[in-house]
Amino acid sequence: MKRLAGPEAIIELIQPRSRLVLHSGCGEPLPFTATLADHIDALDGVSLTTMMPMGQARYALANRRAQLDVRTFFPGKALRSALNRNGATLVRERLSRLPDLFESGAAGVDMLLLQVSEPDSSGRMSLGLSVDYMPAVLARRPLVVALINSAYPRTQGDCFVTSDQIDYHVDGSAPVQTVEPTASGDPIDHRIADHVAGLIEDGDVLQIGIGSLPDLVLARLGHRRDLGLHSGIVTDAVMPLIDSGVITNAGKTSFRGLSVATMAAGSAEFYAALHDDRRFSFQSCALTHDPVRLAGIERLTAINGALEVDLTGAVNAEHVDGRIISAPGGLPDFAAGATVAPDGRSIVAVRSTSKDGSTSRILARLDFDSPVTLPPGRIDYLVTEHGVARLRGLDGRRLSAAITDVAHPDFRGALRRRSEKP
Repeated sequence: MKRLAGPEAIIELIQPRSRLVLHSGCGEPLPFTATLADHIDALDGVSLTTMMPMGQARYALANRRAQLDVRTFFPGKALRSALNRNGATLVRERLSRLPDLFESGAAGVDMLLLQVSEPDSSGRMSLGLSVDYMPAVLARRPLVVALINSAYPRTQGDCFVTSDQIDYHVDGSAPVQTVEPTASGDPIDHRIADHVAGLIEDGDVLQIGIGSLPDLVLARLGHRRDLGLHSGIVTDAVMPLIDSGVITNAGKTSFRGLSVATMAAGSAEFYAALHDDRRFSFQSCALTHDPVRLAGIERLTAINGALEVDLTGAVNAEHVDGRIISAPGGLPDFAAGATVAPDGRSIVAVRSTSKDGSTSRILARLDFDSPVTLPPGRIDYLVTEHGVARLRGLDGRRLSAAITDVAHPDFRGALRRRSEKP
């Protein structure tokens, strides 16, 4: 493990046409990404693979794809603009498949840019806020350059890196990417959150995402007991429930007593609380999103949002109004697992209309060019601000009628007429 003088030294290590992988999410090493953006003219045909960057992603703003071709498995807010102006490429895969892509060589890597915590008493450094597919990338033995950041939280779990896995390192105390808790939401968000929270029972094992709706749902669960957590991501909103003893993970047969996730995103205060917190276990997404493992989690309750749902129960959670918003991520994995887990449930929430109320988000059929994030049969409960539709076991006209019942009243008549056509 050789020490570099500073982040700018990585430019000398990047070879023409090399394949870089960047630490994902809030694990993104900001001094390295700033260097890539500032020295983009020094790059030649380099590809950069990332997932859910939560900052500005300046390296994608210049639209200099001959120098740096950005590819992402999940855009996050940072890359939406670049994707929609063809300044980046979306690699559309569910999260459980990503480790296999690297292990098989289908996704290539020559150099990995990591951020890790300072070593613990055993000399191990933690991947911290983002484990996801990093272990699979490390297993390919690329050139590894790590920012060893004294300000970066050391999380617990199967997330440790040793010095012999790192070729070069930069030491320092650098800012860590934060994501402040979202705004309190509008009245529609609150009504949807009320409906979703009403479906949660004591002992359920929750999967929940990031954003205002998940935060609102979690804020309504303070009266519950012995909830579990097995999720792709955790945020500030889970901490009050863990600290108050609502989330205990006591009913799990695997990882009993531990909240399991592969990523974290939140405030500096949340990161300080996560540091060395042994109530959490951060794992590779090969484990957290494994469909077989998910199918075996009793009472797994997957709570996810959607952009559009049609009368067959198909879900689009990726594109709306001609814009790329998201990608499959972990939604297909958790929805599939929850629908077959013992006493599991897949809950999908969607606003019934566009923000201005002019367009229904409940459709007779998804448009031909809309991605199908979930095929029919992956929703047990569909929730809008107008109520809850229990879809499990329904098909044909009974299914379409149940979905229509939670559409906006202004659009129900047209939906019923469409569903009644032979």
